[in-house]
Amino acid sequence: MASSISSRRVVVVSFLVDVLDVVTNLIVALLTGSAVIFSEMAQGLADSAGSALLVIGERRAARPRDTRHPFGYAREAYFWGLMSAVTMLVVGAGLSAGRGYQQLVSPQPLKSVWLALAVLVLAIATNSYAVSLSVRKLRSEAGSLRAALGSFSRPLVKNAFFRDVIGTSTSIVGLVSMLLYQIFALVLFDALGALVAAVMMAGASLFLIAEARALIAGRGLPPDDLERLRQAVLDTPEVDAINQLAAIYAGSAEVIVDADLDLDDQLDTVRIESVLDDVERRIRNELPETERVRVLLNSPDPQHSV
Repeated sequence: MASSISSRRVVVVSFLVDVLDVVTNLIVALLTGSAVIFSEMAQGLADSAGSALLVIGERRAARPRDTRHPFGYAREAYFWGLMSAVTMLVVGAGLSAGRGYQQLVSPQPLKSVWLALAVLVLAIATNSYAVSLSVRKLRSEAGSLRAALGSFSRPLVKNAFFRDVIGTSTSIVGLVSMLLYQIFALVLFDALGALVAAVMMAGASLFLIAEARALIAGRGLPPDDLERLRQAVLDTPEVDAINQLAAIYAGSAEVIVDADLDLDDQLDTVRIESVLDDVERRIRNELPETERVRVLLNSPDPQHSV
């Protein structure tokens, strides 16, 4: 069942697929001299290194809070996600572009093209399986793939998903390039296949870098989620008005909510505490991943201030 798929399983499967890509493509690249296969090897190398960085980030983000980090280390996952995306840009896109350009300006005929075709078909199959795991995991947590991708939470699984999609896509591009080479006997197609793969990896890495940057800077929840929280708070009978409501992602699946409220002036201190507990409960029911709730109160009567 989809609900039984853990984030760690998704990342581990993605990592094993990447290692398989590196080993098989390196051997075949040496045997065939293909720039496309070398590009596949570079993509697998970048992805395996990136997956390792994501696992490191997940473990470091799970460390308990301490005096230096009183709110914990959850947001450190975003930093390691950034490093993972940079690895894809530098290693994957960089090496692929370099090899493709070399084949373009100094073309070398390929050998044993059938080996290249076989390893590309294998890469499509393995990467497609990894993509299916990521999709099932995201759907099980967000209800739909679109909702999961539109959210800034679950960076670990989403990063693995994008990497596996790029791995599948570049393999398809490579397969088309090899087929065109086989038909027309033009090394140009081998070079272009590597260059197209480099552009795809660069585009994906820049997207992931932009997402990591937004999360590190304290990206807020989407308007729809924030409106749901606002309505949940307003549904509390003793809440007269919301002066301000903000919520940001604080980790791979954690949210911090900050609210400034006006309460009924007739409430005493005991009742105010009960209302605050009710507000927090409603927020957590609406958004279970909420890690911390801070509520500020405005009241014309000083004895009601908290």
